[in-house]
Amino acid sequence: MKTLVLDASTSLLYIAFYDNNEEIYLLKGIGQNNHSENLLTGVKVGLEKFNLKMKDFKRIIVGIGPGSYTGLRVALTAAKMFAWTLNIPLYTVSSLDILASGYYDKDGIYAIVTRAKKGYVYGKLVEVKSNKQNIIIDDCFLKTEDFYQKIEDYNYFEINVENCIINPLNLELKQVDDLHGITPNYLRGEL
Repeated sequence: MKTLVLDASTSLLYIAFYDNNEEIYLLKGIGQNNHSENLLTGVKVGLEKFNLKMKDFKRIIVGIGPGSYTGLRVALTAAKMFAWTLNIPLYTVSSLDILASGYYDKDGIYAIVTRAKKGYVYGKLVEVKSNKQNIIIDDCFLKTEDFYQKIEDYNYFEINVENCIINPLNLELKQVDDLHGITPNYLRGEL
């Protein structure tokens, strides 16, 4: 089964094609607020390289946030468009989980952190045991020092854009039933 995976919630633009359990195309690039220019181009390059059409995909996975307002809208809009026009099932997952997904087959406690603006972070704390994920602190938007204070009593490994390992096959996916009603997980607090 061919799967398209998209995430543009952070400075990392992630586009991957999977054929069953094998990654056949990967585009991972650091952007400077230019994911809107590169997402569809990246998909097109992969399609041309492997002589594929969008209708060849049997599912689409998209990072739903939290993260960059524009990046979330770009990836989700593209995913919804492909899913709706081609009748392909759409699945969402936390963008923080996407960044950590390559670690989710190893037991441990993981703090997933991405920078937001003005001294804030998006964060999550997850314990993995026997390939099962237990959320200790769910996706949140906090001042940087507040997040680290919340997790200071845990023996964790920190995952961020620089050391992420992505394996979307390790993720617990949520199928979207209402394509028109799905919105990104923006997570904003008082700034």
